[in-house]
Amino acid sequence: MLRKPVRSKQTGFTLIEIAIVVVIIGLLLGGVLKGQEMIRNARAHNVADQGNAVKAAILGFQDRYRAVPGDYAKADANIPGVTTDHNGNGDSRVGNDPEDGNNTTRENEIAYVWEHLSKSGFISGDFSGDETNLNDTDWTCGSGACLTNAYNGHLMFLYDNEQFNPVGTYTTGPKNNQITTGALIPVEIIAEIDRKVDDGDPATGSFRIGHRFLTTAAGNSTECALSSETNGTAVDTWNIAGQQTDCGGVYMF
Repeated sequence: MLRKPVRSKQTGFTLIEIAIVVVIIGLLLGGVLKGQEMIRNARAHNVADQGNAVKAAILGFQDRYRAVPGDYAKADANIPGVTTDHNGNGDSRVGNDPEDGNNTTRENEIAYVWEHLSKSGFISGDFSGDETNLNDTDWTCGSGACLTNAYNGHLMFLYDNEQFNPVGTYTTGPKNNQITTGALIPVEIIAEIDRKVDDGDPATGSFRIGHRFLTTAAGNSTECALSSETNGTAVDTWNIAGQQTDCGGVYMF
């Protein structure tokens, strides 16, 4: 009696099945990349909107109290919850001139800014006004003392010349009360913010790169912006190719 030949079972995937898997993987990768792009855009908008909101809060505070937050000498009398020892000195500078050597007074007023703004209702949050661990050179604050950006860098409102001036000189500009974005912002994000709120040039306009992010001496492996000359004309650009992840800017008033 003849036996029926046993057919071997098919192994592996058909071309159609492989094609379906490839399509699914492509859709998944596309979704991941699109999601990352959406997160990136959201963070850029968040930082830009935060800067505008802080500007508005400071101007609103000045309009109401005829004083600068952090520097307000009568904060305890007019802002509920602020104590006498968290008054500023009323000289219209948030923190004394950094060159006069009185760092304690300077750090106090920089820390008081967010407490004055929050307790007067201009920003949300609960800020301590504690100057402990505040370092205006590194743009860092202790826990609960300063507003933070989307990358957990600390914003500061202070009297200084943190902004970069035009090409080649690597010098700081005139001193005034100004807002920093906080550090830890990727260079492509800070460049996008500059394009959104100003002229896209890191050395001019109302938004500029912080001076400390220009050189490797500041602790960066790559500069956040580059300066050069083309046919005798100064050219300043954000160093997108450098992919620096720790950059920061300054909002000029």
